[in-house]
Amino acid sequence: MNKLKSIVLIITVLFLLLSEYLFLTNYYTSQKHYIISQNQGKEVEITSLPTVTKSPTYSVIQSIPIKPRGYTPSTYMFEGNPQHIYYVPINTGFFMLNLTGAIIVPPTIYGDLMYVVTSGPMNMSSGAMEEQVGCLYAINITNGQVIWYDKFPNQVMTVPITYEGEVIIGLGNACFINSTVRGTGENAIVAVNATDGKILWNYTTLGEDMPTPVIYHGMVIEANGNDEVLALNADNGKLVWEEDIGSYVSMSSPLLVGNIIYFGSANPYVFWAIDADNGKVIWEYNFSTQGLVFGGLDDSSPAYYRGVVVTSYTVHITNVTMSEFLVAFNATDGRMLWYLNEGNAPIPMYLESPPPVILDGVVYHDSPVGILYAVNITNGKVLWEFYTGPTVSNVDIVYGKYIIIQSRSGELYVLKLNGQLVKTVLTPVIPGPGNLLLTKNSLVMVGLNGLIDVVPVYALIGS
Repeated sequence: MNKLKSIVLIITVLFLLLSEYLFLTNYYTSQKHYIISQNQGKEVEITSLPTVTKSPTYSVIQSIPIKPRGYTPSTYMFEGNPQHIYYVPINTGFFMLNLTGAIIVPPTIYGDLMYVVTSGPMNMSSGAMEEQVGCLYAINITNGQVIWYDKFPNQVMTVPITYEGEVIIGLGNACFINSTVRGTGENAIVAVNATDGKILWNYTTLGEDMPTPVIYHGMVIEANGNDEVLALNADNGKLVWEEDIGSYVSMSSPLLVGNIIYFGSANPYVFWAIDADNGKVIWEYNFSTQGLVFGGLDDSSPAYYRGVVVTSYTVHITNVTMSEFLVAFNATDGRMLWYLNEGNAPIPMYLESPPPVILDGVVYHDSPVGILYAVNITNGKVLWEFYTGPTVSNVDIVYGKYIIIQSRSGELYVLKLNGQLVKTVLTPVIPGPGNLLLTKNSLVMVGLNGLIDVVPVYALIGS
């Protein structure tokens, strides 16, 4: 009997490995896919915001189901933790899903659902958003089926935050009302029921809410396009505190370490450390006093490791060219510890400075310059560099052994921690800023072209 069980187990494992291989081969060689379902998800009526009449379209292109066990810890900040190593310890199915809008940020997994936000759709030739609308999708992580979706009257660029049965997102776009307020149309922080998508509360703001908020002691804390930082009661959306900082924030999602949040802003370009309990400024570093034309600081979501905060910014050399910089601060007093000039690049239409990622004292950062740097966090010395081509996304770490990153053209690079190339895969996903999510058995890629691609990790790293 034991021998029979062993044979059955071996056959099962071989079948799963063969399925993974065939799945990845089918995706990235033949590109012949078959639609399983289309538009079967439930549309949820949102009554307290302006109505969006046009419904999105979506389809599951291919699926290999795997039954997961629900994941219940909350995602409380951008990419889940201060180091931006985005990993969820759960198994998923493997599937490809095509949505209408551009997916700008990575998804969130909560329970047996993956929450994905969209904007647009985007014109892939010009990079412009064709509509100022957005959606929140709840997707079954077993098979990629859409369970429900919400439509919103503005773009959604925040990683969905989960808190005690709520999913919290921000609405906003990159247009300007005037020189000091960014975000036109309906801007708001919105909480919906994680199970059925019904709206629980929303808090309207003058400027955009594009940065991913953080959850701290029952509060939702956001820095936005209206030159302010604010905290809301996560249960009902009521204002707890707000602080005027005199400069707007674009995509720099607050980093929460202890009771302090860190982020960058623009006009003027300032890096902030703010008390999460009351909104009071602990320290600030003003770049704009240096007499240069800056950018990117309000885009980059900072990371933290052992008393050091790392972020990035740009200096505009001409109207079309910029230099990319990586910079580190003492997290306690705001002293600049070091900075690194990563090279020059054309100024992109939107995000100039992607987020850094930190593992064991090494900072990994890529940018529109197209070079992935590994940098010693203590002294800013470059350990190695690898040419990826221009990118606006950040790396993720696979099992503490491998680095993965996508270039702006969709090419996926798998590297060892010493920078040695393991594999290159051309994917159909065109990434936005911060696009990769790793699970126990899969890599989740999302793209500006509306694709969600969930593939076996084994097929990428071979073990």
